[in-house]
Amino acid sequence: MIKVKANIKLYKSGRITAFRSGYRPLFNFIKDMKTSGLIFLVDRFEFNPGDEGEVEINFINKMYLGDDFGLGKKFTFGEGVEILGEGEIIEILKQ
Repeated sequence: MIKVKANIKLYKSGRITAFRSGYRPLFNFIKDMKTSGLIFLVDRFEFNPGDEGEVEINFINKMYLGDDFGLGKKFTFGEGVEILGEGEIIEILKQ
């Protein structure tokens, strides 16, 4: 399992409700390839559309995170084909 801290931004458009810890969107680190990740909120109970902040994310397999995965790596996340937000890796907690 890979565990990271990331700064994310949830776009105002797209998702109309907040999410809580345990949210599992699809992440895109590699063009045209998505992988599931589990988000845990660090400093709040809910993450609302338009919010920006720090979260922890767990990934099961590093294979879909890209060869250049590391600090500063940028990504998008969403549900299905819809992109709902973006983020950047700020710390790798477990690899």
